[in-house]
Amino acid sequence: MKKILFILVFVLGVSVVTMAQTAQNQPSKEYVAELKKMIVSSGSDATFKVMIPQMFAMMKQQLPNVPAEFWTETEKEMMKTLVDDLVEMLAPIYQKHLTLKDLQEIVKFYESPIGKKMAAAQPAITSESMKVGQQWGMNIAMKVQEALKAKGYM
Repeated sequence: MKKILFILVFVLGVSVVTMAQTAQNQPSKEYVAELKKMIVSSGSDATFKVMIPQMFAMMKQQLPNVPAEFWTETEKEMMKTLVDDLVEMLAPIYQKHLTLKDLQEIVKFYESPIGKKMAAAQPAITSESMKVGQQWGMNIAMKVQEALKAKGYM
């Protein structure tokens, strides 16, 4: 339950910060559309879509008494607007670092044969990289724990 509460508070916090940034520097509709095109052509949308079932699986474990239909219907609803919602939230961040012209050039790359290959491979690369990252983090934690023991702190 604490994990779900943390996730909800985190998402709310990110939303508030993003809304404040967006109000200050609203990206144009053209910029948002090009960002969405870039996210879709790069395969990032597929990566994000993989994350939703993982998040729902974690919430299901935390709330086993909630009927399966709720999770199925809610996940289906979230998937409908996932990319549009995310693009709206990310647009102010991208706009700080990339121009519309930059996005257009990136889209050209992803529409090229090698860009399409990269986009197709990206979800698998991300998934496999996350596993490596988790192992890396555990290795660091073990090394720190060993160092703490060696110094007599544990």
